[in-house]
Amino acid sequence: MSLDDALIGLIDTIGEAGLDPDLWPSALTRLAEVLGAGQVAMASLDERTQTFASIAPRLDPEFLASYQSYWAFHNPLWTRSTAVPTGQTFSLESLIGREAFAKTAIFNEWWRPAHCGLGLVGANLLIEDRLTALVCFTNGPSEDDVSEAQVRAFEFALPHIYRAVRIQRKIRLLDLEREAAAEQLDALADAVVLVDAGARVVFANAAARASLVAGDGLVLHDGTLEAEDGGALTNLIASCAARPKLGSLRTRGGDLEIARGPGRAPLHVMVAPLGAEGRLAEAPWLGLRAPVAMVAFTDPDSERRRLERYLRDAFGLTPAESSLATEIAKGDGRKAAAQRRGVALSTARAQLSSIFEKTGTRRQAELVRLVHDAVTRVHHPEGGRRIL
Repeated sequence: MSLDDALIGLIDTIGEAGLDPDLWPSALTRLAEVLGAGQVAMASLDERTQTFASIAPRLDPEFLASYQSYWAFHNPLWTRSTAVPTGQTFSLESLIGREAFAKTAIFNEWWRPAHCGLGLVGANLLIEDRLTALVCFTNGPSEDDVSEAQVRAFEFALPHIYRAVRIQRKIRLLDLEREAAAEQLDALADAVVLVDAGARVVFANAAARASLVAGDGLVLHDGTLEAEDGGALTNLIASCAARPKLGSLRTRGGDLEIARGPGRAPLHVMVAPLGAEGRLAEAPWLGLRAPVAMVAFTDPDSERRRLERYLRDAFGLTPAESSLATEIAKGDGRKAAAQRRGVALSTARAQLSSIFEKTGTRRQAELVRLVHDAVTRVHHPEGGRRIL
């Protein structure tokens, strides 16, 4: 099998794993085979709850257990990797020198005994309020260098892994093969639409139906999903159905923003392939048309209103105070927040003092953490944080 064939098969497997979490070990094993890597893992660390979760199909279960219980919280690589933006690859050398890492306890007591080499490449999938998720691979102990071919293959697979994980977070590890799937999708706050290769809507949850009726950025035209500002959406959906030609591999799906006029934040849209067509066609609620892509979209303006309403209800903030608190949470200071709100700095200072008193915070950093926690409560009221 050629490398192109292997990559095409890998992307299909990743797409399926985005819908069925039980398939991630197979997807990661296939990734390791394509890369020629010794170990491959996907993991998340939540510092707030001190919980670590991982999928490492090639790692000895005893070594994995010891990493999850202790070494995950004593790994200098993890702390350094959180400074790297999501989607950007990093190597061991970019985080810490080899000689320095070779002197660490984790290297001598876990890394080498677990048959991991110094040839490491990874990327963050999520960095959110002390919750981090990443995917990485290492070569064996005798292969401490990573080849350019390995890096290129990893970078090709990365956006597909990234979108699959985001899909999994949005649908709460949903199994689309169960009849209850439609009801679960309907309960999501985020808008989710399943479409066939021609962008015809197979299913739209309640949030999506409300948005489409309003014609707010995305519209339905004779049952087909269209963007008001052009054909980019149609092309992304079509890419999920097309099998790439060998020698000219291209990304399937993608992200885009749809402009909605002055004073409005653009609509954020994510398009991701659903995996093997035959597998999903067996789901009874899908009817005869098999979906090839999931289109998930979020309205930043609506999310902001939901957050501000929560802050008013939870802490008794006024509308002006809740609006300022959400701006402060962007982390660029009181002056910038006041400018975006269109109020004088003295007014913002007085409002911030009242916000501190009502929320029990004393500094802006504490307020930022409080608002970030509120975001989690607004989007995940059941308290769920684990994604892997």
